[in-house]
Amino acid sequence: MSYYPEIAARFARDTDGHQMTVLHEDGLYRHVRFENPRHGAIYRFDLITWPHGLLIRGDGPNFVFSLYPTVDLLDMFRRTATLGEINPGYWQEKVLAGKVEDWSEEKFRAWLVQEAAKDEARYPGLVEAVGRQILFSDEHNTEYRGAAEYAVASFAHRDYRLRFPDRWEESFEDYSWEFLWACHAIRWGIAQYDAAKAAPKTVAS
Repeated sequence: MSYYPEIAARFARDTDGHQMTVLHEDGLYRHVRFENPRHGAIYRFDLITWPHGLLIRGDGPNFVFSLYPTVDLLDMFRRTATLGEINPGYWQEKVLAGKVEDWSEEKFRAWLVQEAAKDEARYPGLVEAVGRQILFSDEHNTEYRGAAEYAVASFAHRDYRLRFPDRWEESFEDYSWEFLWACHAIRWGIAQYDAAKAAPKTVAS
C-alpha cells in the first residue's frame, strides 16, 4: 500500500537526478547530502545522524527525530518501513521538531458534503446551497482553516444552521506535505546509502 501517492510522485520529480555525497562519517556521526549537481540547492536535503537522533534538513522539509533506546535511527527507519514504503503513523511519534500535521482542505470538504447530504431530506436544497455558497463559491474558499470557518459562519439556508465542529468532535488535520516528503526522503536516502555501502570496492591498479 502506498501512502499519499501524490506526495511520492512529487518527491520522485523533485529529486530526479539527485546524487549522494558523504560529507562526514564517523560511526554513528554521519552527514550525507543528496542533490542534483545541475540544480544546486533546489530540493537538496541532508541526512545527519548521531546516537539516538536524525535530522533531515534542506530546501523545504526540516525535521528532527529521536528515539531511545535505539542508538542508530537508520536502523529504526529500515526496520519499520512498511513493505518498503513510508510509515508516517509510527515515525511521527519520533518527531522532536517539525510540522507534522496541517489543515486538510480535502477532509473538510468531504465532511461538508456528508453533513449536507445527511440533512438534505429535512432541508431540501441544502446540498445545492452548500455547493453554491461554499464549495464552488467565488466569495469564499476553504484553503485555510480560518477561511473555512468564516465560510461556515456565513452560510445561510432557510433556518438551517451549519456549525463548524470543535477539534475533539472532528479533526480536519492531516499529515503535512513537508512531513510526508521528509519521510520519502529519509527512506530513499537510506536506500541509496545502503546500496553504496554494499557495492564492491574498486581497487586502483
